[in-house]
Amino acid sequence: MGYAVQLYFDAGLEGSLMRVRSALTAAGVAPTLERLGDRPHVSLAVLEDAPVQRCIAAVEKFAEAQRPFPASFAAFGAFPAAQGVVYLTPTPTAALLQAQRRMHRLLSELGAKVHEHYVPESWVPHSTIGFELSNDEVALALSWLHGNFKPLAGAYGSVGLIEFVPVKRLAAFELRAQRPREPRPGTSFDKVDTST
Repeated sequence: MGYAVQLYFDAGLEGSLMRVRSALTAAGVAPTLERLGDRPHVSLAVLEDAPVQRCIAAVEKFAEAQRPFPASFAAFGAFPAAQGVVYLTPTPTAALLQAQRRMHRLLSELGAKVHEHYVPESWVPHSTIGFELSNDEVALALSWLHGNFKPLAGAYGSVGLIEFVPVKRLAAFELRAQRPREPRPGTSFDKVDTST
């Protein structure tokens, strides 16, 4: 059993990613992620063991301080591992890299054991679209993506903690930090009225 902190997308981008998964299934790639009940996401951390309630609190704290931010995909790939993983590559923006570092710091402060591939210096951002695929299915998926994949864009909108395998959603929170208020033209927050 393990745990993962997953960053989720707005409804439009999630729908686009589900359509890519469906097209791969129609092309002959096994729909393993759908069987697991896993929704499209980018994992910020995978934990081998975790104090669950404290991790949920850390994920909520992250969500409270994080505004939704742009997400886009323009590339794809496969990990050279026996797990048969094919993925789409999110653009590694400064905002995404900072979010992952902040989540790692929050979890480390709890003493949670983060998998070595999710330490900030080693992290490869990805959104898995095929898992436990045979070599033939990996080749088929990459061929289909090469001929059909078009860049996608949207936003990261929520974050959650899951337990796996099988996937069990433990908590999810909307990203909800507010933008700092900006003064209206002609005003300033630091001016003090001294006319009285």
